[in-house]
Amino acid sequence: MCLKGKMCIYLFFLTMIYLSGCATPPDFKPITTIPVKPPKKEVPYIGSQLDRYFARSWKYIVIHHSASASGCAAEFDRFHREKRGWENGLGYHFVIGNGKGSGDGKIEIGNRWINQIDGAHAGVKEYNHYGIGICLVGNFNNSYPTVSQMASLSTLVDYLQERCRIPSENIIMHRHFRETECPGRNFPYYKLLARTARW
Repeated sequence: MCLKGKMCIYLFFLTMIYLSGCATPPDFKPITTIPVKPPKKEVPYIGSQLDRYFARSWKYIVIHHSASASGCAAEFDRFHREKRGWENGLGYHFVIGNGKGSGDGKIEIGNRWINQIDGAHAGVKEYNHYGIGICLVGNFNNSYPTVSQMASLSTLVDYLQERCRIPSENIIMHRHFRETECPGRNFPYYKLLARTARW
């Protein structure tokens, strides 16, 4: 066959492929080179709940743990009223659940925040009067806060810093000013500060 004839056949096949399109085998599966991660669970914007309350002048955010495996704001409120004799009940302004007593990462708003009154969480007048008390359910000498608890805590602290103009150096643990291990040896304080650094 002459060269011209071979060129004609070659051009014929190219034309047929072009006109018919490329056929994809039915069992063809594309190779994914980037692993697909499940969507990140977002923490709801806490401001939609908290913006409705007036906020007085606060200077500190004080982090605590409950030192118990389970619990919720209602249980702590009952204990503080009945056993501690505190008229206003729950000593903290907020409680963040661990899934045992209340939802994992659920932020419970206490009566002391709603009414903007002193906490009963610090054992030191200065920090009860000017400190917003946040208690994470759990004993962080024995375990760690859950991922959801830390995400909710970061969101809440970020909101409170912005709303109340609280600098990062005033985000403190209970043990910073009191003879206690609270919020436990395993509480990731510096990770919290890194996530909420402001001013």
